[in-house]
Amino acid sequence: MATQKKFTINDGLRGWLLQQRRKTVTLDAMQAAFPRMAYAAFRAAVAALETDGVLVPVKASGTDAGGLARKYTIHPGPLIAATAARIQHEAIALGITGALDLSWYLAHPYDAWQQDRAAIESLSRWCKRLPCPPSALPKTSLQQRSYDIFGDEKYLLAHGELLPRLNLSRDALAIAPEADPLMMAFHPLAGSVHHHLIVENKAPWMALASHLAETGFTSLVLGYGWKISASIDALPMQSGYPCDTHVAWYFGDFDWEGLRIWHELRAHAAVDVRLAAPFYAAFLAHPASTGKDAQAPAPEALDAFLAAMPDATRERFRETLMTSHYYPQEALTASELLACCKETLSDGT
Repeated sequence: MATQKKFTINDGLRGWLLQQRRKTVTLDAMQAAFPRMAYAAFRAAVAALETDGVLVPVKASGTDAGGLARKYTIHPGPLIAATAARIQHEAIALGITGALDLSWYLAHPYDAWQQDRAAIESLSRWCKRLPCPPSALPKTSLQQRSYDIFGDEKYLLAHGELLPRLNLSRDALAIAPEADPLMMAFHPLAGSVHHHLIVENKAPWMALASHLAETGFTSLVLGYGWKISASIDALPMQSGYPCDTHVAWYFGDFDWEGLRIWHELRAHAAVDVRLAAPFYAAFLAHPASTGKDAQAPAPEALDAFLAAMPDATRERFRETLMTSHYYPQEALTASELLACCKETLSDGT
């Protein structure tokens, strides 16, 4: 078995040098960048970089009391090679799939790899589990694919640099174009009572839009968070049945903000807003997510939500929020969403 190469040069100094745009650097600038490094350790690190040919003394600049040159020319080639070797070694040890292109990381400071390593591991594991190349999967939204890979529907939105760094296009991960869908999909039905399904996010809207005729709903409405609050009163008129009865079933993320939106919508008199309980019950078959600790609690909204749910599920939902967990809509698959549509109408009509 090959022995692991030891990297004795200070990683911080190596990374800092890789980020310098000038070809020369002064000893004072290096010391100022690492004020807490003891001189003995600093001198050893600089001397090692001299030995490796990364730092070449500018003789005319003179030396300090410890014999280090006052100024150096930076030769990044050996530094990049050492960093690349370390990253390659770690990638092999972590079992990162060869389908991911790590070239960008091999040419940049180790810090960038260190920052993205956990996400790259998650992406690699996801790729390995697939029965086909990612590009052959059915196309889905960026949020849905982000949830599939990272368990966080907003990860790729918040870390837009990750895919370009890995030389991955959205097509390569079967991510659908991000053009916004129309706010409402409509399927006229006979009768004087019309049922509408409001979903908070784009991913479930896209998953259900082509199956609207199978759901029994007159329309599928994209709520876009709080935007629905300003326009829900127009639903009877926009549907073409202003004098009929309209029931809107709401399905959003199970978090404090999603509960607030649903709770506020119930105050609108033009439409009878109800909770699409089967969708929320389906969440419990999936692990809850973390990451929305900053949302303020909404006790009244939670109590109203729990009152609309079966007794057996109430404690689990309460515990989910009280332990700073939540369920994003992207947790449910397309088939689960469709099944919940049918169950919602069968239970509520």
